[in-house]
Amino acid sequence: MSVRQEATRLISREMVQISETASDRMDRYFHGVFHRVRSYTNFDLIRSAVSTDPQKLRPSFDRLNASFADFTWLAFVNTEGVVVVASDGLRENEIVLEQGWFLKGLQGPAIEDAPDLEAIEQAVTSGKDVALSFVKFAFPVYNNRDELAGVLVAAIHWREIEEIRKTMERTGDRIVVVTRGGEIMLGSKDLRTRYRSAQVAALRKAKHDVFIDGSGPTEVLSGYAAMDGHRDFPGMGWGIVARRNTEVAFAATRQMFWSIVGIGTGIAILGILLAGVIAKRVSGPIHELTKAADRIGRDNGITSLPRLRGSAEVIHLSTSLRSLLLRIGFVERLTLEAEEKAAEDARKFANDIASLRKLAETDPLTNLMNRRAFMNAAADAMRYYQRYNRAIATLVVDIDHFKRVNDEHGHAAGDGVIRRVSELIAQTLRETDKVARFGGEEFVVLLREVSEPEAQELAERIRLVIANSQIPFDGKELSVTVSIGCAATTAQDRDVEELIERADRALYAAKAAGRNCVRLAPAPASNKVRAA
Repeated sequence: MSVRQEATRLISREMVQISETASDRMDRYFHGVFHRVRSYTNFDLIRSAVSTDPQKLRPSFDRLNASFADFTWLAFVNTEGVVVVASDGLRENEIVLEQGWFLKGLQGPAIEDAPDLEAIEQAVTSGKDVALSFVKFAFPVYNNRDELAGVLVAAIHWREIEEIRKTMERTGDRIVVVTRGGEIMLGSKDLRTRYRSAQVAALRKAKHDVFIDGSGPTEVLSGYAAMDGHRDFPGMGWGIVARRNTEVAFAATRQMFWSIVGIGTGIAILGILLAGVIAKRVSGPIHELTKAADRIGRDNGITSLPRLRGSAEVIHLSTSLRSLLLRIGFVERLTLEAEEKAAEDARKFANDIASLRKLAETDPLTNLMNRRAFMNAAADAMRYYQRYNRAIATLVVDIDHFKRVNDEHGHAAGDGVIRRVSELIAQTLRETDKVARFGGEEFVVLLREVSEPEAQELAERIRLVIANSQIPFDGKELSVTVSIGCAATTAQDRDVEELIERADRALYAAKAAGRNCVRLAPAPASNKVRAA
């Protein structure tokens, strides 16, 4: 196997791995959103409202739409195809009877992806956070009598997928998201082409593959991976293509080739020179010169060649070799300096990466973990519980009447209240516990190695600490209370999302009970009841 063939094989495997990693991250993201929206249809609040007065859902829809940055629209559509209630009142009373997502959503979970590629390209290029119709998830909704009442639909923002795509790109590589028809919806602007439909169909059938794209001015080595879903999420059917220009991919191979050529040329020249000296019977001085060269690096203090007397050729050779050693020493010093500079740059790069990672995982207002970092830690804790049966629990904490604080004292006071509440929660927790701000005035706490009574006791302690604290602002003393929903793991919890959802439902119960209280989430239904 040639050097180029081996390099092609290794680089191809790397490109496929990059595309598979990006595909898996996007599938996991969509699975989380799909699961979250589907869980809303089981909320007692929603089932009760669609049975009596759907307009009661407006505050809940507005809060959900504001709390989750990946939502652009959340609405309930009745069985006649009329948008009855929606977040921010958007498209209310509009008739969507002929929309594909509505018709499919009456039958079961439905996914529609009909992105406006030109609008998305303009939004990505401008850097503006424009809410566009990217993907819609629709689910049937039943009333309290288990009768079909309509469809719950959520429109999902394009920003999270674009962020995943950008974070996976490295210098010299390009990653694009390809639709079922071969159109590139997200990626570099100069790659706004369309792959052949037959080629995309073959790649989707293979799940992952590598190919060389020769349609442009230079060949591009491309790895492909299909977005075929995660767990119960069926997948979008899109594809991820990781691209690397062959000139970049094989740069190291070419450098090695020319290095070998250069070294071979140098050796050949040296051989010719030695042959000429021997032909002129000057082997004596050459032998002396050889012994002196052999001692360099062996005997301490010998770093150069002696000046020889003899024929002009011997003198010239001796002078040239001495000059060569000087140049080699100079190059070695430059190489050492370059290595030290590279090591320093690597350290700075590692520090920059650590800073960026902390920035990406931290809420800027409170310096707590953000949603993404918290979900990673919570998923690890859930896996540990499932393997070793070491119990965990979650608390969902929401500041009561927070809008009143903003209305009466201004948003600066609201920010101060959120910061102080986050400090009080963090001070009350143990070192092994985690707390994150999930958006707005809502916090989520992960408790390790606790039973349900212990989790309830800690939640009550947090509630009392906050209720008894004064928050200074602009010469005033503000006070707030919180409502807390608590849920401990059970054998029926399949993942940490279900645990958080149960705690969130318990929070709704605490709000309904008059606020400033703690409510426990009831144990989930058994797998047998769920299947029914």
